[in-house]
Amino acid sequence: MVNSSIYNTFFSKKGGANNLQTKKLVNIFAEKKELLVATFANLIVQLGITYFVMEKTVIDTKDKTIYIKMLLLFFVQLAIIIILSFYPMPSVFKFFIFCVFSYIFGYMLAITQNSVGKDIIKLAITGTISIFAVMISIGTILILSGINLSLQFGLILYYLLLGLILVRLVTLFIGSSSAFMKSLAIFSLFLFSGYIIYDTNVILQRNYYGDFITASIDYYLDIINIFVNLISFEQN
Repeated sequence: MVNSSIYNTFFSKKGGANNLQTKKLVNIFAEKKELLVATFANLIVQLGITYFVMEKTVIDTKDKTIYIKMLLLFFVQLAIIIILSFYPMPSVFKFFIFCVFSYIFGYMLAITQNSVGKDIIKLAITGTISIFAVMISIGTILILSGINLSLQFGLILYYLLLGLILVRLVTLFIGSSSAFMKSLAIFSLFLFSGYIIYDTNVILQRNYYGDFITASIDYYLDIINIFVNLISFEQN
């Protein structure tokens, strides 16, 4: 069903139907123009903060408390996500809280950067941008084809993410082989690529009532996780 919808979008001889779908997509972009511009502008700002902090922060790897700090920062980030997701507040406050979140992520990534070479970082950045662009295109094509991803699809992604988190927690305590970690990184890349497709589908369907912060934080988390897993793949 899905394949036939996509096939019809690009190869069907029924030009009228295709034109109607194209006009529908154009109308969606026109309707959500301000939201999309604000979402991607904020996304660029937040990723810029993260990258700047990552590049400029010098981490003392001999500091024995570094992993305790990382754990505390993780819980701070978790609290920020909960606040941004469930507590209504003006966009300007959400923006500044998001900036704090991005700053913390940059600090945490600085620790990762110390253990890998500049070439791997550049490769991961290029790969992340490429994957993001392709997945957004796929998400848009699905909308053009009249395919709206359901909440059930989102729940599948959610349960897969929970499983991934549990597996990663277990590997922290019992360890794992390089091959297994590489397989886990590949699975994570597919999972967060799926999230980009789903988030794109949702953003183009859902009424965010101008809340570009919520829209951009989903993309931000997808991008950061893809970036981290590309580094992990190259390391193992």
